[in-house]
Amino acid sequence: MRTRDRDAEFQDFYLAEAPRLLRLATMMTGDPARAADLSHDALIKVYTRWHRIRNEDPGPFARTVLVNLCRSAYRRKMLELAKTPRHSGYIPDQSSRVDDALRVAAALSALSPVRRAVVLLRFYEDMPEQQIAEVLGRPLNTIKSDLRRALETLRPMFGDTVRETR
Repeated sequence: MRTRDRDAEFQDFYLAEAPRLLRLATMMTGDPARAADLSHDALIKVYTRWHRIRNEDPGPFARTVLVNLCRSAYRRKMLELAKTPRHSGYIPDQSSRVDDALRVAAALSALSPVRRAVVLLRFYEDMPEQQIAEVLGRPLNTIKSDLRRALETLRPMFGDTVRETR
C-alpha cells in the first residue's frame, strides 16, 4: 500500500481517537497540559507502527501505549517528588461540580497508575475486564483483583457511592 493511503487511514484514526485518548490521559494525569503531551506522544508511537497495526483494531494498542506513557510519567514524577519537601493538599468544598471533579481526581491520584488505568478503562471507557486485560497486557484475574482493590481504596473516600458493577 502506498504511503499516501496509509497516511489517509491514520488521519481517519487520528480524528476518531485523538479526543478519546486526550480525555483518558486527562483523567489519568489530572493535568490537561501533561495529558495533551502524553496523548500526542502516544499517537506518534501509533503512527510509527501504523504499517504493522493498521489492519487490526489500533484503538486498544493506542490506549496501551498511552497507559504505559502515563505510568512512566508517574514514575518520573514520584522520583522528582521524593527529592522535594512534601506539602499538604487542598481539600475542596464538595458543593460544586468543579469541586467534585477535583475530589475524583484526588481520589484517583491515590491509586497506583495500573489501578487508576483499570478503574478508568472499566468505568470511564466502559471496557469489559477481558478487554482491559488485553490492553494492559495483564491476566484477567489480576485485572479483577486490581479493580476490587482500587474500589476498596476509593470506597472510604466516597462512602457508599462507589459500587462494583457487573
